[in-house]
Amino acid sequence: MSDAAYGADSGTHSSGAHDRRARRNSGRHGRGGKPRHLVRKIVICLVLLLLVFAGVSAVLGYKLYREAQQVKAHEQQALTLLSSVQSVDQLKDPNAISTVLPKLQSETSAARAITNGTLWKVASVVPVYGDDITTVRGMAVAVDSLANDALPKLSTTVQTMLSSSLAGGGGKINLQPIVDAQSGFKSANSSLQSDLKSLKALPDPHLSQVKEPYDLAVEQFTTVSEKIDQVNDLIQMMPRFLGADGARNYLIVAQTTSEARSSGGLIGSMGTFSADNGVISVGDFHPNGEFLSLGGFDSTAEENTVFKKHLNLIYDLRGQTAFPDFSRTASNANAIWQRSKYASATDGVMMIDPVFVQEMIKLGGNVTLPNGQQLTGENTAEFLLNGIYKTVPVAQQDAYFEYAASSAMNNVFSNITVDKVLSITQSFSSLADQRHLYLFSFHDDDAKSFQGSGFAKGTPDSETNPETGIYLNQNNASKLDWYVHRNTVIRRQSCNADGSQDYRVEATITNTISQADLTSGNDYLLGGLDGIGKPGTPVESILFYPPKGGSISNFSVTGDADKPGETSLDGKKLWTSVATIAPGKSVTYAYDVHTSPKATGDLKLDQTPMGWTDSGVTYDTKACTIK
Repeated sequence: MSDAAYGADSGTHSSGAHDRRARRNSGRHGRGGKPRHLVRKIVICLVLLLLVFAGVSAVLGYKLYREAQQVKAHEQQALTLLSSVQSVDQLKDPNAISTVLPKLQSETSAARAITNGTLWKVASVVPVYGDDITTVRGMAVAVDSLANDALPKLSTTVQTMLSSSLAGGGGKINLQPIVDAQSGFKSANSSLQSDLKSLKALPDPHLSQVKEPYDLAVEQFTTVSEKIDQVNDLIQMMPRFLGADGARNYLIVAQTTSEARSSGGLIGSMGTFSADNGVISVGDFHPNGEFLSLGGFDSTAEENTVFKKHLNLIYDLRGQTAFPDFSRTASNANAIWQRSKYASATDGVMMIDPVFVQEMIKLGGNVTLPNGQQLTGENTAEFLLNGIYKTVPVAQQDAYFEYAASSAMNNVFSNITVDKVLSITQSFSSLADQRHLYLFSFHDDDAKSFQGSGFAKGTPDSETNPETGIYLNQNNASKLDWYVHRNTVIRRQSCNADGSQDYRVEATITNTISQADLTSGNDYLLGGLDGIGKPGTPVESILFYPPKGGSISNFSVTGDADKPGETSLDGKKLWTSVATIAPGKSVTYAYDVHTSPKATGDLKLDQTPMGWTDSGVTYDTKACTIK
């Protein structure tokens, strides 16, 4: 092969290799550059998508905000309207119901419709603040249910009752309209309690804009539910009490809170109250002196420790109210009655005090005493608890009380109307809650409606609705407890992870007797004759009970009283102390309360009744909300 030929071949080879390398290089550059362009495009697309999403989120967020403002306005208006129809008295006014209820339903339905939208459902799953959305939605459902279910049922039931007559002729009460109303009240109350339970179970709001209306809703619901629950209890109980299921004969026990005992005061007299299918009869009262020789009961070692160590309790009829648990008082009083010459078959025990008599006079009309003095719905308690001991001879005092009580009971049940029955039911509930009235049945079928519904209180016995008990017993034989004023502050300190709560209780007891009464008062009023306490100076033996499933601790005492010591009674722990309270002086007890983890309600105070309906208790629960 010639050089030329070689050279030609060589050039061709060189050129091809170059082209191949160029193509390989070109290929490498192409494969490296194309992904870079693709990534750039993807990034741009993602940025655009994020911008679009952000824009959509902003739009949705703004829409949610605007709708939230609308819901807030609807709920606030609904709660305002609800405040005007939250009691039976308000439900009795057909004009108010026809005006308020449609407006209330319009507001609650609008709020519920908004919060039931897809946007709200999606927003409720957002971490943290989704809980606030869930709470708003749940609140809208609960308030709407109240407006469209429980309240209409109550309104219809009440209006139907009001259109009925209770006059049965011959002084008899026609009980059928009350019996007919029982199912309506029961159904409405069940719905209301269920709505309240659902409302309380909602998540704790994080935002103040949600927490404020939520707390208001819980407060309003609780107020309504407590009132309706009480009325429902009485509507279920009243026909049985008045003998709808057969004649009922009750032992009626009269006690005076001017000489305090745990569940009321010294028993002054006993009589009878009978009801047979709406026919009412109040029998004669007999003074305690007729029963004293009949003995009392056999005391236990625990009872002697509590009632004999500091309190020189006499275990005859007069001292039966020393027990905070009324079941014991009812049993013992009935046993004494059955040993007397007045013995008769009894179906239960009713215990009343002058505050109860005053409230019945307020409902049934004034009572004029044989001496011409008129008792009203304002002055009866003061006269029977204080004035009578200043102006009426001791031998006549029981007769005055008997006349006032008999007249009040006969008046309130004569010319009965549905409106009066509803007023009686509400009055009975509050009086029983404050221990001015007790209704105890010996019949198992009646017991659920009597003591089972809170009309015969005992010591604290509920873990879900906790109470702390403070019960006083006067050591200085006198009528000084009219002057003993009690004020108690209960402050919630914390709501704990296990469901329990902690409170601080501060109870102040003050002797308010005036110098004029100290100067002019007689020995029967002022005491000081038995070596326990000076005239005008109460000496109180006090029992402190923790809530069921809870505890009390860290007592501090200010004033002339000893620090409470622990003991037991009927298998329950309690603390006892003795306070000596000179005129114008006070004693203050402060202690911590820890509730059961099962507690779902605020801690309440159960206490010995005073001579008025104001309990003197202030509750401060703003520290936290119970879940």
